[in-house]
Amino acid sequence: MLKSVFIPNKANSYAWVNLLFIIFLVAIDKIEAHAVLFGYFLETIIIGVFNIFKMYLCRNTYIEDNEKNDSIWFLIPFFVVHYGGFVAIQSIFLFAIFSISGNGFIKEPFNLIDNFNALLQLEGMLLMLLVLTVSQLLKFYFDFLKIEKFHQFTANEVMFKPYLRIFIQQFVVIIGSFFMMLSGAPIFAAILLILLRFVVDFLLVAIRENSHVLDYLVNKLHDGKVDKSTLRRQLLLFSE
Repeated sequence: MLKSVFIPNKANSYAWVNLLFIIFLVAIDKIEAHAVLFGYFLETIIIGVFNIFKMYLCRNTYIEDNEKNDSIWFLIPFFVVHYGGFVAIQSIFLFAIFSISGNGFIKEPFNLIDNFNALLQLEGMLLMLLVLTVSQLLKFYFDFLKIEKFHQFTANEVMFKPYLRIFIQQFVVIIGSFFMMLSGAPIFAAILLILLRFVVDFLLVAIRENSHVLDYLVNKLHDGKVDKSTLRRQLLLFSE
């Protein structure tokens, strides 16, 4: 089963390219360590933007005959406000960690605009964001748009899809921030963060239709209370 998770294949090829390219850019000093950490943090916003497009594409999808989606023009503004608040709270928490460390470029965790501007000035940050945006764009096209996955989920379902994944990703970022502050070699802490982040990515990519990983998880998690088809659908939505 591990073969389908980490060994390069068509499904995880974009993740491998992303991983190796970012490590290469860090190794040649095109992206500094803090830009890696906060770049992954800002990817939360990029994922949210693509999720809005997914919600819009799913606006006419109904799983049950009598099911009715909320108006997409209600769902999208609601998602923007709710998700934006979610990101703001996480931002304050991460900025607080770095303000305590006395790193210099984060002084007041509640000054969100000033802090985000400071992040954009980090060496290699714009390049890091470009790489992450292109990666999410490729994932959106090949894993969602091209195979018309918008026929499988409703807009209501997709709206809540990013939260658990983002929580996991930000947990990894917070772990990386402590490594970066406590270690005397931030470059190695950055590479460790990259590897941790992509372990999560590879695991999520492996949870796809007709995969051994999905079948294994369905059989392991099935307790008889929820039928396997529903459980399979929930796992696919989580990994989307």
